[in-house]
Amino acid sequence: MTEDRTTLPAVRVDMAFKQRLAAYAESQERDVSWVIRKAIKEYLDRREERSIEQDLDR
Repeated sequence: MTEDRTTLPAVRVDMAFKQRLAAYAESQERDVSWVIRKAIKEYLDRREERSIEQDLDR
């Protein structure tokens, strides 16, 4: 069975950011890694959508 997950390089953040992230994850009853993946996915989806819209305007 092939694993379809991988690990990204470490990301350095300040302690206040880390605490905010942990508090949010706890409030959502999720792991911090889930919150990070969700945030990155939403960011990329928005960026890719904007890129497509810009291409259509040309």
